[in-house]
Amino acid sequence: MSAYLYPLYVMVHLGVFLWCLNLIFSYRAPGAAIIALIAGGLVYDNLIISLGATIGIGPLLQNLSWPRFAMHALLTPFMIIAVTQIAVAGGVRWAATSWWRISAWLLVGAMAVYGALEHLVGLQTFPACFDGIVRYTTNLAPSHFCFEGQEAVKGAGPPIPSVVGNIITLAVGIALWRGHRWPWLAAGALVMFAAAGVPIYTYGMAASNGGEAILMLSFVATISRFALKRDRRLGDAAIA
Repeated sequence: MSAYLYPLYVMVHLGVFLWCLNLIFSYRAPGAAIIALIAGGLVYDNLIISLGATIGIGPLLQNLSWPRFAMHALLTPFMIIAVTQIAVAGGVRWAATSWWRISAWLLVGAMAVYGALEHLVGLQTFPACFDGIVRYTTNLAPSHFCFEGQEAVKGAGPPIPSVVGNIITLAVGIALWRGHRWPWLAAGALVMFAAAGVPIYTYGMAASNGGEAILMLSFVATISRFALKRDRRLGDAAIA
């Protein structure tokens, strides 16, 4: 099943990337540029996982996998800035305050440093095989062994930057739900939390990666919603 799901995730993230580009060039939509960068990284992430069994275990796949870890560690924290820009476009008052803007950038810096120290410095990866997928990982459970002689490895800790970013996304999503009857950003964040709770050692990464795809769709749909709304307001002001 996973061998079919990851190519689907590639297409979803590619669609989000292209949708964001359209929103950037057509509306200069707040948050679209950062979400486009993250979506581009997730295209690569899921593409390498999709091709892992074809490439095979070895230095090539291991080297191609390194940018996957770098993207999650260094690029994911900028989701905080994207969701702040979306919140401001949606009229969320606290997101437009100076204290929050400063706090958001401080959080991004702290999360990027944490991600680099926890997930990149001294990075060691190991081949993992599950449900037809071959990838390199920092945490290896017996259920994901590729060959005899492998040993279980407890590597990097939980993805704190992703958790923090998703909490802020949920808070903004709830504010947009209450203020505009737009529940989809909050729904995407809740799905991501639920998907992240599925045990990887038992069910693989397909659920968590699927949650990422749904979250990214909720991001770009929300960006589109408020970009179009802002464009209509500007158009009405020009006519008046």
